[in-house]
Amino acid sequence: MQRITRGATLALILTLATASAAQADVPTGGTSAASTTSATTTTTAPPASDAAASTGEGAASAVSPTRTVTLTRTQTKRVQRKVHVRPDGKVGLQTRRAIRKYQKRRALKSTGRPNLQTLKAMRLSFASSIEQKLARSTSPEAKEAGSTGTTSGPASSAALQTAIDTARAQIGVPYQSAGTTPSGFDCSGLMVYAFKAAGITLPRTSFDQYGEGTAVEKAAIQPGDLVFFDTAGPGASHVGIATSATTVISATTKGVMEHQIDDDYWGSHYLGARRLS
Repeated sequence: MQRITRGATLALILTLATASAAQADVPTGGTSAASTTSATTTTTAPPASDAAASTGEGAASAVSPTRTVTLTRTQTKRVQRKVHVRPDGKVGLQTRRAIRKYQKRRALKSTGRPNLQTLKAMRLSFASSIEQKLARSTSPEAKEAGSTGTTSGPASSAALQTAIDTARAQIGVPYQSAGTTPSGFDCSGLMVYAFKAAGITLPRTSFDQYGEGTAVEKAAIQPGDLVFFDTAGPGASHVGIATSATTVISATTKGVMEHQIDDDYWGSHYLGARRLS
């Protein structure tokens, strides 16, 4: 009986020693080995989508698929061939109608304008490069650089000022139907000429120019905005470039001049304003 008691005592001592050793391996705070494993698995990397966002991957997805994009003449011709329009490289009324029909047939947003959604549906190879370019221009880094004036886009303040200065230099030039040079301008021809000097390509007619950029409220007009009037019947039959919130330069029948937006005559024919973006 005494031997059994001693054996039991020895076994108890060994058990206590083993438990103490095991307890010494537990991290401070009393977390068990199982809990440590669990904690490790719950502190994994963020989901792939969040990781991509943090590294800048997938930035192109932030670009609106229905945002109108500016195409080169060659790219416009390729779009026109897709919609079976004579490829003249200009997004005119006929081309816009054909694009709108194409978009409706494929259940796309019907804008009548080339956009990423439509270009991708047409399987045009340059769609991806345009998307990447737009993604870079709308990235936080690009916006921050733009706010400090270190970058210049197609409608930057510097470019718009160049367009205004070019238009102002033409004041006094006579009106000429279909005129596009300093020997004579019509209203849209002056805009094409002025904005070309700033590196910005506009459609040839005031009606087509009215489809460019984004709409601006009359009270929010800024220098460089395109301002439209219906001086020859319904629609954007006249256009000028804003030089302030209340004045524009345009090629009138009396020649190129700076005039009010909202005087008795022009105010009664005011149609709207567009900001290139």
